[in-house]
Formats: sequence, C-alpha cells, structure tokens
Amino acid sequence: MAVPEEHNLEDSTRDLLESPGGQILVSIRNHLKNRMYVLFGLFLLGFILVFPFAGVAISWLVEGSGFVPEGTDVVILSPIELLALKLRIAAFAGLSIGFMLLVIDASLNGLRHPAVKARIAEADLEIPKPGPAVLFTLTGILFLVILSQWWTLSFIIPLVLEYLASDAAAAGLDTTWRLSAFIGFIINLCFAGLIAFQTPLVTLVTIRSGAVESRVVRNHRKHVWFASIVMGALLSPPDPLSMILVAAPMLLLFEVALLIDKIFSD
Repeated sequence: MAVPEEHNLEDSTRDLLESPGGQILVSIRNHLKNRMYVLFGLFLLGFILVFPFAGVAISWLVEGSGFVPEGTDVVILSPIELLALKLRIAAFAGLSIGFMLLVIDASLNGLRHPAVKARIAEADLEIPKPGPAVLFTLTGILFLVILSQWWTLSFIIPLVLEYLASDAAAAGLDTTWRLSAFIGFIINLCFAGLIAFQTPLVTLVTIRSGAVESRVVRNHRKHVWFASIVMGALLSPPDPLSMILVAAPMLLLFEVALLIDKIFSD
C-alpha cells in the first residue's frame, strides 16, 4: 500500500528540522525573534542620528566636493525628491548599524550552539581561535575599507563624472543630472570599491586557511582575472572607464596577495 504523499512530506520536514542544519535554521529564527526589538531600536537610533546630517552630506557632494564637472547642473525633478533621498540615506545608516550588530552577535554566539558545533565536527572544519591572525584580518578589513573609499572618492568618482560630462558635451548635449541619480551613482561606486578592495584579504584567508591550495590559485590565475573583470563590470556603472577603475585594483591587489603568500610560505 502506497504511503500518502502528505505523510512523506511531514516525515521529510521533521527529519530536516531534527538534523543539525535544521536545528541551526530554527535557532536562527528564534534568535532573530528575540533580537527583533533590539535591531529595530538600533535602526531607529541610526536613522535619528543620521537624518539631520543627510542634507549636509548631500549639499557637500553637490557643491563642496568638486565632483560636479563645470557646466553640469544637478537638479531636483520632484517636490519631495530631496526629502525622499534624505530618508533613504538615514534608513540605510540604520540598516547598516543593525546588520553590524547581527554579524557581531552571530560571531560571538553562533559557534557556541550545539548544532553548529555538530555541523563543524561533521564537516571536519577547524575554526581559528582568537589570536594574531584574527587581529591581522580585522585590521586588514578596516585598512582596506579606508583605502577603498580614499581611492574611490579621490580618483574614480572625479574621473568618471568628468568623462561622462565630457562625452555628453562632445555630442552637443547639455549635461543635467537628477539629484537622486547623482547621489546614487556615487554611492554605487563607493560600494563597488568597498567590495573590490577586499580581494587580497579574501585571497589570503582562502589560501592560508587551507580551503584552496596556493598552487591551484596560481594555475587558475587567468580565470581569476576574467572573474575580476566581470565583477568589475557588474559592480560598476555601465561605462568602460568605471569598469576599468574598479577591476584594475582587484587584479593588482589579487597579485599582491599572491606575493605576500609566497613570501610567508618561503
């Protein structure tokens, strides 16, 4: 006699929830429910703190940063565009603070969960203990974040905006940019630089942790180069100059990471 399909589904669901992976998912759901008020409070805190300064930041980007090329106008096309942009910036700040707390909370408490320990043991993974390597990694992340934003704000954004304005002028067009599009363009480039500049750290952690052998990475260097160019195209705005200025640091930092690994391996 055939077993009803509903019964099989219930058994499969129960087995999944009782497995280490299922217990982890249930724990994450319960943990998020317990932290919901804290996360919402941090979101409100970030929103309230950033909203009064969002207008100042927008004014600086338009008037004081020098990013707007000569002969280019940045305009508002709707009555509430400026207010909506300030709300988006404040909301993004609140979400960022909540996300950082979530990452820290997961790092501190996640590895202590019995189901997580069982999963790690099942996969035969070795979790590094706090020490010089962890401190070096955290310091490297902070340094690369600062370096990425310096490179983006000092070189990529001025060059790309000047290129785009000159290209429009060469076609005989008046250059007028919408405020929300202008600010969004800058934020996208800053985010792209932030991701691109983590390349050496990801490469070193991957190699030094033993997840991938250095020899394998070196033998597939051309594939990594191609992937970096594709990622630069995906992260950057759809123009060739932005793609080059985002992809080039990724390629350079990738090679620097391989050089550092070789020095410490010899």
